[in-house]
Amino acid sequence: MRRTGLFLGTGQPLIDAGPFGILLGYLAMSSVVYGMVVSSAEMVAAFPSCRGTVGLADRFVDPALVPVLLGRYFGDIQSVFAIVKLSAVALLLILSVVLDAHATEVHQGPSTYWDPPFSQYLKIPGAWGRFLGFWAVFMQAAFSFFGTEIPSVIAGEIRNAPSVIADVSRRVWIRMTLLYFVSIIIVGTVVPRSAVVPPKIDPSNPNSPTSGAPWAKSPFLVALMRAGASYNWATNLAVALIMTSAASAASTEIFLSTRYLFYLAKAGHAPSVFAKVWPNTERAKKDGVVVPWVGVLITVGFSSLSFMAMRPYENVAGTPEKVFSWISSMSSSAYLQSWVGTLFTYVRFWRGTKVQKSMYEYEIKLIERNRAWGQPFWAIYSLTMCCLILLFNGWSLFNTTNGRWVIFVTPDSPPFPKDQVIKFVTNYLPLPTLILLLFGYKFIKQSAMVRANGMDFRGVCDPDNHFADWKEEKPPTTFWGKVWFFLVC
Repeated sequence: MRRTGLFLGTGQPLIDAGPFGILLGYLAMSSVVYGMVVSSAEMVAAFPSCRGTVGLADRFVDPALVPVLLGRYFGDIQSVFAIVKLSAVALLLILSVVLDAHATEVHQGPSTYWDPPFSQYLKIPGAWGRFLGFWAVFMQAAFSFFGTEIPSVIAGEIRNAPSVIADVSRRVWIRMTLLYFVSIIIVGTVVPRSAVVPPKIDPSNPNSPTSGAPWAKSPFLVALMRAGASYNWATNLAVALIMTSAASAASTEIFLSTRYLFYLAKAGHAPSVFAKVWPNTERAKKDGVVVPWVGVLITVGFSSLSFMAMRPYENVAGTPEKVFSWISSMSSSAYLQSWVGTLFTYVRFWRGTKVQKSMYEYEIKLIERNRAWGQPFWAIYSLTMCCLILLFNGWSLFNTTNGRWVIFVTPDSPPFPKDQVIKFVTNYLPLPTLILLLFGYKFIKQSAMVRANGMDFRGVCDPDNHFADWKEEKPPTTFWGKVWFFLVC
């Protein structure tokens, strides 16, 4: 829920897959995310102070994998942002139900826009076109779920993490899945997919649409705009809440990026300057109220590239905005690659617990306390799906004729558009970059993969010993207290 994907990112998948296709796509991606969440939670519950997945990859796989995986006040700020985001979601869902009720009064049922339930992707006929529309949803759905690993990243800052981190991670996954499930169903009932098609903007034509803003592709806002002037107040309020949600997403990205730079520096995989903190006192370090200020400055500096997306005119998409969209595309692929690295680390970790069970019987029993049912098959399934999404993410950019692949271009064939070539590069450039980093590190550092029979499981955190004096907070007893605890805590 930390991203704006729910508000702004559901329009194109609705066009590509149809209302039922996008629902199936998000549910399928949710199952992939579950495998990643429970896998990372199990590892960090055993080693909460190991510098997250960076330290885990170092310890149980190979230091060469680490480049792929590229304070406390944050929690207070995010609590305020959480209220705003929940307000935005509640407002949009309630207004959508109101619009559905109004449509029913004029003899238009909620399922009107579900006919047909699937779209024919790129006008490819038959079941193949419907399947490809379903597959096209995966990358956007993955983008919407990015951030579910936050509990695992901050495990070292959570009190009694070995006991609570697995439950916290599952709760985050359940909330996001329920939120997207309800929202995607409603999206398909309030607006036809044809209404979400972005308008063609022509600055030289005075009759051309004047709004090329990103939210013009939001199904929720399109529905409000179609409802008429009486809903202008709701449209303006929803835009303001969405902008605040975007600010929340930005703060979260700064937090996560700073943490990973700090972990990399501590592990010796990045310049030590990224490990500098403020205030640099023993008391502050003990209390956990330090800020890795160098990492914050670097991250904020890179995040300022987002201003490239600002348009010089209201209805003109300039070159800087296109460049920023290319950077965003590459970032999404790189993020998915970090999931691949985390899942591969878990598969190796799980294998080590089986091979070393006789030597580390006590430690592995502690690890298995937080092991989800179905492991390691959840991890293998999620790893396989993430790899397939990365490989086939840009398949539609290849030239096709009537749904058939064209493996070569004849002199009589029309040339590939320039934008198509650029999109192909931005979709697939992170893959060779990953391979270069992985094998380049191994070549320079001469690192070796850790064998399963050589893995060290000493130091597994035992909550019964490490947190014997810790008093667990009592859960709320009132109805609204329980609702708030489920949604936010």
